[in-house]
Amino acid sequence: MADENLFTEIEAVLKAALEDPANVSLDGNPVPVRVVAPDQDLVELELPVTTLTLQDVRRGLDRMDNAPEVEPGVLPGDATVRWPSQPWDLLYLVRGHTASSREDRLLLGQYLRFLDDHPFFLAASGGEFLLGRDRAFRDQGRAGIPGDDRAFAKSVTFTVRARFRSGVEAQVPVVTEQQIQVGQTTQEGD
Repeated sequence: MADENLFTEIEAVLKAALEDPANVSLDGNPVPVRVVAPDQDLVELELPVTTLTLQDVRRGLDRMDNAPEVEPGVLPGDATVRWPSQPWDLLYLVRGHTASSREDRLLLGQYLRFLDDHPFFLAASGGEFLLGRDRAFRDQGRAGIPGDDRAFAKSVTFTVRARFRSGVEAQVPVVTEQQIQVGQTTQEGD
């Protein structure tokens, strides 16, 4: 579908998993998840809520399955080369928004447990993506000092490792290998 891609597929799976009360809940009730843009100040949130934000996208360093696929062509001396899928790391920020700091900490613990309990997910298209073991915890709080405008926030950043299909293929001529054998001669003399 034109309105779906790997980003929206990953976000739909994460949203469904984080809204499952077996994974994250307050007093046994599910906590709704909103997928938001990085600038969360513009979003009005109804508490409690979990926000899921795509913070960064980086080229992955995964070297597995990086050889191109070569298929003999219909015509002799011809082949089709397909480039493999490309690895990408998608950095997501998960943050709980509640009415109390105690509930924020309760959600934070559940997010950490959720990430440890689910090392990978299967997408609707059958693709698999991994939740990286690297996590970053952020804690910002009001110091109680007049003029200190820092907002209180506890959040977890984690990495989703995914592979995007490249869709690149090319028709190439097949090069035949030729071997020449050279014999060694010895001279008699001296």
